[in-house]
Amino acid sequence: MRRQGGHTLAATLVVIAIIAVLAVVFMKGSGAFGVSKSPRADGKGTTVPGLVKAKAQDEVCKSNLNQVRLSLQIAHDSTGDEDWPQKIEETRIGQDFYRCPMGKEPYQYNPQTGEVHCVHPGHEKY
Repeated sequence: MRRQGGHTLAATLVVIAIIAVLAVVFMKGSGAFGVSKSPRADGKGTTVPGLVKAKAQDEVCKSNLNQVRLSLQIAHDSTGDEDWPQKIEETRIGQDFYRCPMGKEPYQYNPQTGEVHCVHPGHEKY
């Protein structure tokens, strides 16, 4: 008589339990199954996928600020005088570029210096 190999019910249940524990740790973070606190200043991204999404939105904010700064520099250089555009919207690059993608706060623009900053918590140094 030949013996057939294969998974037993117990082995299958052990594998399912391990996968379930890993899924919970992945989705809830490593907060020991309690309420996990976000390491970010704005409190967003308490799960692993949430942190990844927040990090991606941080990069979009940096990119938007760079685009706005370049557009302001081009507008400033093309006028021939020393004045910066009075409004950030004078760059005409699109409404999506004038606010933070994370908190939807409008960027702060100083027309005297031409500086643009994000006011969202954690983005102050961008």
